[in-house]
Amino acid sequence: MLYPILVEYYVWWCIALLVVTWFTRVHQGQKRSNFLYGYAMLGALGFLLDLDWMAGVIFGLLVLEVGKKFKVWLDKKQAGLGKL
Repeated sequence: MLYPILVEYYVWWCIALLVVTWFTRVHQGQKRSNFLYGYAMLGALGFLLDLDWMAGVIFGLLVLEVGKKFKVWLDKKQAGLGKL
């Protein structure tokens, strides 16, 4: 069920990955640029070569980027609970 949705909205997932990367790596100047170029290259190659499986890779990278920030947030909450 998820796979056809990933393939159908492939370009939107790529754009979402670039936007999320832009905002989650704000304080990492050159590293952020490298990730943006790499993700854009993966998205463009997957689109141009019509690699359907690349939609899953893009979605996985999107989940990893969001998950990294979510983990930081959870660690802050856990540290706050330890102070009580």
